[in-house]
Amino acid sequence: MDFSLRIPPFGLQKRESRWDYLEPLQKAAMALELTWAALSGLLFIFIVFKLFRIRVESTPRGPYILLALVSFTFALGDALNAVQLREDIDVFDWFKVISASSIFRAFSQVFVYAVLLWLTHIRGQAFGGSRPGSSSPIVARTWKRVVDWVLVAVTFIYIVALNAYSTTKNLSHIRRIYNNDYSSAEHDDYEEFVKISQKLQHVSTALSLLLAIDVVASLFVLWFAQRRAKFTDSVVTRLLITSAPFVPPLTAMWLFYDIWVAKGIQSILKANLAYVIIEGVCQIGIFASVVSTIDLHTDNDPSGSSSYLNQASNPAYKA
Repeated sequence: MDFSLRIPPFGLQKRESRWDYLEPLQKAAMALELTWAALSGLLFIFIVFKLFRIRVESTPRGPYILLALVSFTFALGDALNAVQLREDIDVFDWFKVISASSIFRAFSQVFVYAVLLWLTHIRGQAFGGSRPGSSSPIVARTWKRVVDWVLVAVTFIYIVALNAYSTTKNLSHIRRIYNNDYSSAEHDDYEEFVKISQKLQHVSTALSLLLAIDVVASLFVLWFAQRRAKFTDSVVTRLLITSAPFVPPLTAMWLFYDIWVAKGIQSILKANLAYVIIEGVCQIGIFASVVSTIDLHTDNDPSGSSSYLNQASNPAYKA
């Protein structure tokens, strides 16, 4: 995923009417981003409403509170990104807006996977607790939970650090141009920064790819373990069928985007539009899929015995 900052495709002076100079592809991207922001905002309101109605003893609140925060930051990030396209702001304000938008979008794209991993941890513990004497599934083991959360934290921190590095270097570059303090040596230094930034971006994409693989693999491993034990978990099944299919296309878009942006401004505009479309569809799809599992957490396991969520927290049922 590309959260690095590039010099905006407009002059250094404040623009009088930027909207008239935008390419059709940019206008289309802005309209889509506003659409995704509105849909995500509605989902945020719906999640908050559902959180006040769920039963704490049968439905874990943690993952859904995080989902509400993720949907809110996604809406805010897309709205800010659309605003910077429409409003007439100078280049320094542009960097501030786009930097804030990048951080919000980074949070939503990393922590939506954290929501899925958190739910697999909870359902894995519930599954292990419902089978006394059997070993817990891999996704429910302590080392796996630690690895998952470390991967989430490292990915997010790295993206934010890269964003800060890119913002600082770009603003320094712009100030030197404003102050007529720009030499050939400084130009070469900036060109070197661009090359380094692209390499660092590849690391960000690799971390995101690893996180995506972790999510899909965790869901499949838990589902297969439950299937072998003839254990039906409607939450895991729902996530596997409706959430997991959105992960590969979103991840593939991150990979293609890294390659595509190096081919010129028109390719960048096409890549941005494709990214906005795929990102919005996949993110909203995952949000809606996870929201639909809120009512699937029940007090009874498939066999009709006592709550396996409660069993999972009872030491007597630990493997």
